[in-house]
Amino acid sequence: MNSQIQQYLKLIQFQGSLEPSIKLLGQLQTRHLHIIPYENLDVALKYGISFAIPDLFQKIIIQHRGGNCFELNILFSWLLRELGFSVTNRYAQFWRNVEANTPVEDVPMHQLLLVHFAGRSYISDVGVGAVAPCKPVPLIAGHQHREGNELYKIERDEVNGWMLYEQTKHDWRLLYSFFDDANDAKFAPRLSKQKNKIAMIRTPRGRHTMLNNEFRIYEGQSLTTYSTHNEKDWRQALHRFFHITLD
Repeated sequence: MNSQIQQYLKLIQFQGSLEPSIKLLGQLQTRHLHIIPYENLDVALKYGISFAIPDLFQKIIIQHRGGNCFELNILFSWLLRELGFSVTNRYAQFWRNVEANTPVEDVPMHQLLLVHFAGRSYISDVGVGAVAPCKPVPLIAGHQHREGNELYKIERDEVNGWMLYEQTKHDWRLLYSFFDDANDAKFAPRLSKQKNKIAMIRTPRGRHTMLNNEFRIYEGQSLTTYSTHNEKDWRQALHRFFHITLD
């Protein structure tokens, strides 16, 4: 095992057997989601972004930053391949919080991973940040996938391809959709034009989110909101809740 893999595993605090298995995939995915945040700060602050593995490794593993879905899943797919998994990167359309009449070309792009093991494919995704599966989801039409209080299901049709739904209080809501016969997703065809500064990370008991100067801490059934009023306080909160330090 080379030193970069050791650094990656140390950052996500993983110890255990590295023999490829769905159990290992789930362990790595969960540890990743609890340690490395989703964040769009380079886009919002108009910094440059690179999808080259050395640059992603430097940013996320060495500098302890997060990234958008493309950055996070590209680097995670590299780790999985280095450990012997068969992985395909896929573009998806991210439907959560999208108005019903939104043109398809305006639906945000997403990247996810399909991991192929023992004759079956699984969705593995470390690029959402908000509520989404923390474990691999078998790519089987009609399959329901439960994680604690969260319930998801997989469906498929000719128009949208594979669709991952999440259960809400009243109905099923489409999270994202994709086709499994598309070309490998190697870079973002269009980056989000979101100007707001966003960060999100899952925790063992909930999640932390940030929208500009407002931080929300979800722990079990409780919610704590914390607002910063100057740059110094914002940077301190960014480090406290997401372990991110900006140069």
